[in-house]
Amino acid sequence: MKKVLIIPLVVLLLASLGCETKQKGPSNLTVGRSKLIDSGNALEAVEHLEKAEQEEGNKLEPRALLVIAYSYGISTGDANRGGNEAKFRNQLEQRIEALTEAEMKQILQVLSKRSQVRKAGLQALVYKGHDAAVLILDSLEKNRYPSLHADFTQWMLIDIGIAEKKLADRRTDTLDLILATLAKPITEPRDRKRKLDIKSKLVQVISEIGDAKVIEALKALQTDIMEPGLIMEINTTLYQLGEASYKKDIIAGINHSDVKVRRAAAKAMVNIKNVSPKTLIAGLKDEDSEVVAALVAALAVHKDAAAVDGLVDVLTSKLVPVTDDNGETINPKQAAIETLDLYGQNKLARGLAKRITMLLIGGTVSDSNNRYYLVQLLRREPFKKQIKALKTIDDLASKLHEYRDKKEQMALVKDALARLLDEVR
Repeated sequence: MKKVLIIPLVVLLLASLGCETKQKGPSNLTVGRSKLIDSGNALEAVEHLEKAEQEEGNKLEPRALLVIAYSYGISTGDANRGGNEAKFRNQLEQRIEALTEAEMKQILQVLSKRSQVRKAGLQALVYKGHDAAVLILDSLEKNRYPSLHADFTQWMLIDIGIAEKKLADRRTDTLDLILATLAKPITEPRDRKRKLDIKSKLVQVISEIGDAKVIEALKALQTDIMEPGLIMEINTTLYQLGEASYKKDIIAGINHSDVKVRRAAAKAMVNIKNVSPKTLIAGLKDEDSEVVAALVAALAVHKDAAAVDGLVDVLTSKLVPVTDDNGETINPKQAAIETLDLYGQNKLARGLAKRITMLLIGGTVSDSNNRYYLVQLLRREPFKKQIKALKTIDDLASKLHEYRDKKEQMALVKDALARLLDEVR
């Protein structure tokens, strides 16, 4: 009887000893992921992820994370400082060459959540080139990874296209893919707006790549398009590619009833040669913040002292900052400050400091945000110089000081005035 009992006990003991050999705590994959995504520590992340690649039955995630880690370590210089740059570059090159569609999708899934490694991870896909462009365009069409769409259209497709353009004296594969996407009809009415926005961005991508070999394809494509905003985007791109005959249509677009047409035309003004500043100045009365901000930027290129009045009117208008389709904040009043600053530097805004001061202390600017923008303009160097130069004549500083103490009620404006007065002592 004793012998019979001994055997099960031995089995239990061996089983418990076997359990002791198993890994305790989080896996190398979990630690490596955290080191990379949460801490941005590429060197330590790689150590764990290389082990995870060997340990995990499903290699998809560790391989995707390793591509991101190698790319991030190179971009930050950590690989070089750790003496691992050669290894990181070699591994990155090999792994990008071997990347599968599933691994690329996994990379995009990981990077969909904003983190410090996003740009470097996406850059690895740019190096992949054509295959990545196929996946990016498919993702845009099917609305996958929406948090990455701005990256797709603002730089990734552009960089892939430019790289291909340098490698071959022909229309690039990525441009062919983009043109094919643009040619696809929109069959779902409920998805029409989103897809039209994507098509507009893809036309802008073509413009940034700058390959004139797509001109005829764009012209052919334009004949089948009914959307005025998209037509104008193509007009501006064709002009950028050397088709000067589209200039007249683009300038006329500033007065179009469709705001998308006006936006596309206004954004093109910065690059239109010999455009009349009067046209731009007239457009500053538009009620759309994006249109006005674009025209203000154009007036920084096509300078004219006659624009000063219109630019000041922008500062005191009802226009508000907006977020464009790329998620960027567009602020026409901040743009007006930048352009007026430039005019001040170029002696095109003589006496403006006095005019702005009188506007402030006169009490006619009821919106406190607008008063704040006016003070911010006065804090720019050309106008501080004007205030100092007039000290013995008009003493604008004293007038502003009195206004701040006795009339201004908003703390934000009072604080800005205090900083201005301190700077012009």
